[in-house]
Amino acid sequence: MLLVEDLPQVAEHLKGLLAREQDVQVIGVEEDPERAVARATSDRPDVVFIDALLQAKGRSDPFALAKRIRAGSAGTRIVMVTVPQRPLVARAEDGIDAILVLPGQANDLAGALGSPKVGGGAGGAKGQVIAIYSPKGGTGKTTIAVNLACSLRRDGRTVALVDGVMQFGALRHVLPVPPEVRSIVDLPPGPAMRSAIGDVVWEGPAGVHVLFAPERPEQADLLQPAEIANAIGLLAATHDFVVVDAPTRLADDTLAIFDAATTIVIVSTYMDVTVRNARAAVDTFGALGYRGQKPLLVVVNQGDNLPGMKKNDLERTLELRVIAEIPSDWKTVSNSLNQKEPYVIAAPKAPVSLAIAALAAALVAQQRVA
Repeated sequence: MLLVEDLPQVAEHLKGLLAREQDVQVIGVEEDPERAVARATSDRPDVVFIDALLQAKGRSDPFALAKRIRAGSAGTRIVMVTVPQRPLVARAEDGIDAILVLPGQANDLAGALGSPKVGGGAGGAKGQVIAIYSPKGGTGKTTIAVNLACSLRRDGRTVALVDGVMQFGALRHVLPVPPEVRSIVDLPPGPAMRSAIGDVVWEGPAGVHVLFAPERPEQADLLQPAEIANAIGLLAATHDFVVVDAPTRLADDTLAIFDAATTIVIVSTYMDVTVRNARAAVDTFGALGYRGQKPLLVVVNQGDNLPGMKKNDLERTLELRVIAEIPSDWKTVSNSLNQKEPYVIAAPKAPVSLAIAALAAALVAQQRVA
């Protein structure tokens, strides 16, 4: 971690927060922007914290500084530090990955680092965690999650896929899973989970590693939200991407997934009821503090069905960016589900598969994976 800060008391506060994290080392504090750029370019830290008030202090434009650091060290995560009186939003075009609002708590810092605290401590998580969520059933989020994971894997990245719907998970029903494959409920809690998780995940299509929800609904009661977050964190420590099919309901297990996520993708359609539910979810995310802490993006499924609404209309309604529109392709999708073979593998040239590939590329660009 490199800190760009000219107030010693703020620098000490940040160092105190970071000292509580596992596997975190502060390599230095730079007051001068030019020295900060040079240090970031030569040392390539995992994360750079930049004081958003540097401009107000007459030292530099912090957003220009972020872009310069990004140009010199493309894989570095940029965190802008601000105060409640000066709210900011993390935007990819500004070169900002996350916002930390001081004084900041452990969960705030974990979210800014992109490697949240998890029960038992995964430590050093490097992968991006993408939660695929819809506040309404029937939008196709599970199918999108499966095919997105396979598309990312086919591009050469290591990918894990997690069925986050603990009570009625669907991944086991859309993939050719042998009956003996175990689930998250078979993992021991706490630190012992680290050594056991490799024996529970199943290598699925395209080499995606899949962690399934319990087979029986009543087994969901055996899991604590912290254990779900711990499993996700451990997978993020060994994979470039972890794609999580999140539950529709906003319960404690869902919030544990969102806390662990580095990006939340909301799946919607252009149907009025779905858009209204999505708007309610966005408002809830704002109240929970996710907005501004991590990217919230929208994917429109069946995006060529336009009953009076278009992409710009949806973006204005949700106040979020639509990152992809997935076209309707009933034949390809239904054949994929019936044959339990992801359509990006079975029909890679189909328009729906190409749209998923474009979504994968957009998410890679969003996360700036080196």
